[in-house]
Amino acid sequence: MPRDGTRQPSLSRRAWSAVVWRLIVLITLAGLTSACMSVAGGAPSSGKNGAGGTLRIAMSAGNIPFPATPPDQGYEGYRFVGNNIYDGLTKYNLDQNAAIPTPQPALATSWTVSPDQLTWTFNLRRGVTFHDGTPFNADAVIFQLNREDDPHFKYYDTLAAARLATYLIFFKSWKKIDDHTVSITTTQPYAWLLYDLAHVYFPSPTVVQTYGNANYNQHAAGTGPFVMTKYIDGQVMELTANDHYWGGRPKLDKIVLYPQPVAASRVAMLQSNGVDWAEVPSPDAINQLKSQGYQLFMGEYPHGIMPRFNLFRAPFKGNVKLRQALNFALNRQGITALVNNVGYPAKQYVYPGHPNYDPAFPGYTYDPAKAKQLLAEAGYQPGQLHLKFAYPTGGSGNMFPDPMMQQLQADFKAIGVDVELMPMEWSTILSIGLTGLDKPEWSNIDILWSSPAAGQEPDGYMLNLLCQRPGGQPNATGMCNPDVDKNYFAASREFDPVKSNAYLQKMMDAALTDADFLFWMHDLNLRVMSPDVHGYVQPKSWWVDFSKIWVGEQCCASQSSG
Repeated sequence: MPRDGTRQPSLSRRAWSAVVWRLIVLITLAGLTSACMSVAGGAPSSGKNGAGGTLRIAMSAGNIPFPATPPDQGYEGYRFVGNNIYDGLTKYNLDQNAAIPTPQPALATSWTVSPDQLTWTFNLRRGVTFHDGTPFNADAVIFQLNREDDPHFKYYDTLAAARLATYLIFFKSWKKIDDHTVSITTTQPYAWLLYDLAHVYFPSPTVVQTYGNANYNQHAAGTGPFVMTKYIDGQVMELTANDHYWGGRPKLDKIVLYPQPVAASRVAMLQSNGVDWAEVPSPDAINQLKSQGYQLFMGEYPHGIMPRFNLFRAPFKGNVKLRQALNFALNRQGITALVNNVGYPAKQYVYPGHPNYDPAFPGYTYDPAKAKQLLAEAGYQPGQLHLKFAYPTGGSGNMFPDPMMQQLQADFKAIGVDVELMPMEWSTILSIGLTGLDKPEWSNIDILWSSPAAGQEPDGYMLNLLCQRPGGQPNATGMCNPDVDKNYFAASREFDPVKSNAYLQKMMDAALTDADFLFWMHDLNLRVMSPDVHGYVQPKSWWVDFSKIWVGEQCCASQSSG
């Protein structure tokens, strides 16, 4: 449906979408392969006997993620750039898909916690060097923690500090004990420090000191399994296997990353042999891709589309019934059909089976009659309420915003609520999430698109759910639910996972009762690959382990899970 709410006279929305997708493919198919080969420097290498090859990836990001610590472009930046160039003291066990990954030893080989649960002591991995040859040791750890959390440090990185604020909020102090031992003291007993540390990447101090923060990205160097060997902003990044990686050389020879925010263009690159891996292909292309022998992967993981209400002002501030009405107005099954079952309806912030999901709480269903009743009880008659909804046109982890928003617009119209769609760049949406809807330039937005990593790690709830963000700023959309905060902080102090998850279930219940979000859709993490890609594991995570993947023509058993 067009954004003005009118219908096309002869073709359905799905049919028009298919026509547009095929036209885009025909237009772009011929040129993309040669363009990619030109930028990347020729045809890719191919491996054999279970190792080697070049893996070319069409990302959904609109730009190459900056190779900073951490990268930008959301968790797509972590997935493709951060975790390949860098290591943290901990890392997730991404080589399995039986459970949500948990922190494991990485640059730290072991750790202990003091009896008062405030000080963690980490034994560092020995014999590790950065890509430029600088030794990794306790000095490198202290250098980076100062760089990210000490405003008085000479090399303090304001951008990194802002992006990492959620993961550093409980850091009180840190110190070197000896060359291979460091300690970190927290502001309170805090059970989730190991999750935080998976996000804290360590760059070569020598490179930072040589080039400064402003020029670091062009020379980025970590200790990770791949070395950045080419970086053209907006075009391409090449990552070459680190022959001296402490965890063993990865099987791939090289990874080549291309930014491509248009779903149909990602598919065209795949079909023209311009890439081997395409993130989030158009739903209308799924059946064709299957018939052509491509591998399709899907599976539940901690990610949802959970738009946020502007709770700084009317109409949503203090009006629970209005927020509930819109949740009951959403035809989630209709969206599921629209996107060809690559997502499914959300009853809660996390998916059923997640340790923080409360099976006793029913959540919200599609009930237009109840939605109309609640709308009236909230003080609005049909036609009285006009809302502005800001959403991205694409970008990392956003599923298919345009058709989803058009369906939402129709759903709300059916109960008498008009929605003005405000399409924006994904980077702008991310910026709004950092600056807040209380700022004059964004205060006209009534609902803000949000696609959180809903439950990938418990510390990740802080930014969207708590009353205050790190630094004391209010929640970006004005949400402040005391029961949410109380249970979150109780969970963070609890070292027993069972008890901690019980608190987080109570937190979810509080957010559901107050309808603090539009609980909309869970994503199934759709991606498609050439049959020449082997060794890939689809984890219950935004992140991926690239160390065991290889690309070659050796015949393998089908890996398709689609």
